Amino acid sequence: MPASRRLRILVAEDDEEVANLYRAFAERRGHEVLLARDGAEALVTTAAEMPDIVILDVAMPKLDGRDVCRQLKQNPKTAGIPILVVSALGGDQNVRAVMLELGASDVIEKPADLQICFNKAERLVERAAGERG
Repeated sequence: MPASRRLRILVAEDDEEVANLYRAFAERRGHEVLLARDGAEALVTTAAEMPDIVILDVAMPKLDGRDVCRQLKQNPKTAGIPILVVSALGGDQNVRAVMLELGASDVIEKPADLQICFNKAERLVERAAGERG
């Protein structure tokens, strides 16, 4: 089921196989996908490309998802971009609470059902657009 509009989605995921799976699924739904292989690349790419949403893993090299989330939300340029955390740590209530406290829009546990993941991502973008007016 294609989304109502084409989104630019940054997938910040260090596992190449998982990242490519997300990309293929999102592209079939009509979205454009940018990939970041580590937390530092996620920060740079988000600021440069201004995606509609960031799908963020927590356990990544260079900077982990907590640091990425914190820095994106502290930067006025990127603070309004929704962040959907998809992590093997997503079922840990402490990790979930920390990520939400840092500004993540939602947290999903891996392995994620891609249909649910991208439905949620699309809804988060719609909600963020509605909040901006």
